[in-house]
Amino acid sequence: MRSVSDIDLRLLKVFVSVVESGSFTAAQSRLNIGTSTISLHMTELEQRLGFRLCDRGRSGFRLTDRGNSVYSEAKSLLRNLDDFSASMSTLSSQLSGKLVIGIVDNLVTHPHFAIIDALRSFHTRPNNVHFDLFIASRDDLEQAILQGTIHAAIGPFVRRINGLSLKPLFQEVHRVYCGFGHKLFTLPPKKITPDAISGTPVVIRGYHEQFDRAHFEGARPAATVRNLDAMVMLLLSGAYLGFLPVHVAKPWVDAGQLRAVGGSDSIYESKHMLITRRSLQAPPHALTVFLESLLAHTSAASAAVPLSGPRTARRA
Repeated sequence: MRSVSDIDLRLLKVFVSVVESGSFTAAQSRLNIGTSTISLHMTELEQRLGFRLCDRGRSGFRLTDRGNSVYSEAKSLLRNLDDFSASMSTLSSQLSGKLVIGIVDNLVTHPHFAIIDALRSFHTRPNNVHFDLFIASRDDLEQAILQGTIHAAIGPFVRRINGLSLKPLFQEVHRVYCGFGHKLFTLPPKKITPDAISGTPVVIRGYHEQFDRAHFEGARPAATVRNLDAMVMLLLSGAYLGFLPVHVAKPWVDAGQLRAVGGSDSIYESKHMLITRRSLQAPPHALTVFLESLLAHTSAASAAVPLSGPRTARRA
């Protein structure tokens, strides 16, 4: 493939859709074409490139090493085309293009996370912007920003990474909880001592493992989770202790299904950041408008609603 034509772009879009769907069959509804047509498109793209992109058959769909590289480059190319369209729309004063925004899970109930207000405000002005809003882990979001496959992300700050620009958004209070039926659930606060917790099964967050193991020293790591939904499920079983953001736990606490345990040493605050790529010299105008709205609404929400939890909480 010496130069990229309209046909090549169409084939690359099919390829990206197949990869993100996980199979030809799963991509049918996304592309609105049948598997036989998808197969023809994939074969044509491989012929134009001169090498195989994936293995497909009874063993399932799997990218080759070259296929992985093509997928990454294709995502970047298609995103740059969207950015170009958005930049051209700026000249005609109408917002358009595609904005890809990633977020860590379970932020919708945070009182300071104003993305809904930002979206509402954004859509008060005429636009033809297609939003791709999705949930992923912090590590995956950071990598996607660095690779240029998404425009921005919202997630907790852990470390500074070369190439990433970070702007503070809001803080999140975390506490240790247990569920109804747990041996600590009905104990008076004064009796929930380190000795009472010692040996108790705890849930370790795979993305915050060192912190959890250090905090629960003396307890027994008995489960691992990669997201907060899984943490809630395990805690509700009444068999474990684990950390949850206060806003996530609140509905279950109000329903009598979860209870916070431990003193101030079992409370900490994490900082959530707006993450973008530092080398993005001329961001799409639609992205600038949306992020300005998000920052403004988040600041207003933070000023209007006090953060739950003691001001002496540790920072992570």
